[in-house]
Amino acid sequence: MKYNKINNIELPVSEIGFGAWAIGSQDYGKVEEADAFRSLKTFVKGGGNFIDTARVYNRSEERIGKFLKQEKIRDEIVIATKTVELKEIKIRNDIETSLKNLNTDRIDLYYLHWPPEEEDEIDRVLTVFQNLKKEGKIRAIGASIKGPDVNQKTVYLCRKYIKDNRIDALEVVYSILRQKNSEIFKEAQDAGIAIVARTILESGFLTGKYKPGHEFSDHRKRWSEERLYAILEEVENIEEITIKQPLTNITEVALRFVLDNPYITSIIPGAKNAEQVKKNMMGGSLPLLDDDIRNELIERYYDSSDRFNTDK
Repeated sequence: MKYNKINNIELPVSEIGFGAWAIGSQDYGKVEEADAFRSLKTFVKGGGNFIDTARVYNRSEERIGKFLKQEKIRDEIVIATKTVELKEIKIRNDIETSLKNLNTDRIDLYYLHWPPEEEDEIDRVLTVFQNLKKEGKIRAIGASIKGPDVNQKTVYLCRKYIKDNRIDALEVVYSILRQKNSEIFKEAQDAGIAIVARTILESGFLTGKYKPGHEFSDHRKRWSEERLYAILEEVENIEEITIKQPLTNITEVALRFVLDNPYITSIIPGAKNAEQVKKNMMGGSLPLLDDDIRNELIERYYDSSDRFNTDK
């Protein structure tokens, strides 16, 4: 496992993190607490130390807090969580709830989950976050740039937060299918801002698990049936051109594509069980993508993010 630095956080973070949305046992279906604990334990045993959650991920924070208390490893873990609130009193209420849920006295990386776009509001909210940092409640400030879609507005919003010069990390959608946000990666690095990549497996589409025509009953219904069919067909096309030894499946290709980008600080693939965690963790031990394959994926999809956004 490789580790990278995020400003104002003492511990370097593992390049493969743990996206904890699914273990909240809501938007990706039911997950038993025992399975959540096994997933987290597998992650930590594999060298992972960067756990990403949010107040709106149902029971996710509570489960992480119980696990860290049980294992007595809080000081070995970097915790990132998020608030959707924009008013100071609500932000402060949210962080107190997060601190209680996570059984901790500080949040290592605290994100604006749905960061505002207006400059006056950005200034006001980040001032609250700066005060929380001074008070020792948080170590670093982040902006988790809005999803599920990726477009030019997303890029503009990233630039606003980079230019503001008060954040330490940007969390953005970045995958084989949606590469648009990479336009700002160098700008972020030059400003000393870490890039945390999310949705690298495209909500499971880039796992090869789902075939064209699969019907979803969860949050993935934001994509129409027609758009989902087209996306899953495209995934089959990617499998045909990329799966070559030593890579054996499209999950490995998707992980390596993002990890190979030199501007990425960490990725946060999600998992519902320990087996999925193991597959995610394997990404770090795989060889770099073949240059020809990587270049073809960039040529095919760099300007095609809109094709894979929701259409509702």
